[in-house]
Amino acid sequence: MKSAVFFFVLGSICLLFSSCASFNRAAPNEMRTFTISLDANKTTGYSWVCEISNEKIAQVINEEYQIDYDRVDKNGICGAGGTQTFTILCKKKGYTTIKMLYRRAWEYEKPAEIRTYMLTVSSRLAYQLTETHTHPYDALDANDVAHFLYDILK
Repeated sequence: MKSAVFFFVLGSICLLFSSCASFNRAAPNEMRTFTISLDANKTTGYSWVCEISNEKIAQVINEEYQIDYDRVDKNGICGAGGTQTFTILCKKKGYTTIKMLYRRAWEYEKPAEIRTYMLTVSSRLAYQLTETHTHPYDALDANDVAHFLYDILK
């Protein structure tokens, strides 16, 4: 009887976990890559920089910028925004934080925006990406910093 209860509880926990975790599954021979695409406007000097806290888990393998031709004015593309896309490869099982910083190359200490993601990679290199925090840098106050640190450390 005890073993039946044990397996029932164990099965319930597994069922609950499998319904809560949403991993993107890939074919066995397919490279485990995903993309993060963000609006950008390189004509302003701003671009996204991707920082991965543990590059043994994942790494950026490609970055590209595509102008959004729907925003182009009648005189050409001057000042038109676009999309910056990062392709990231999952390398091994584990957890890591991905921080996206929207900044000018010469302004290291003050990005215009920060987006933080938690990446979970399973043993089969399936991945789950969760955005944990987004905020403009200039709007930070002590409360925002506390929430940001809590999100990263939990």
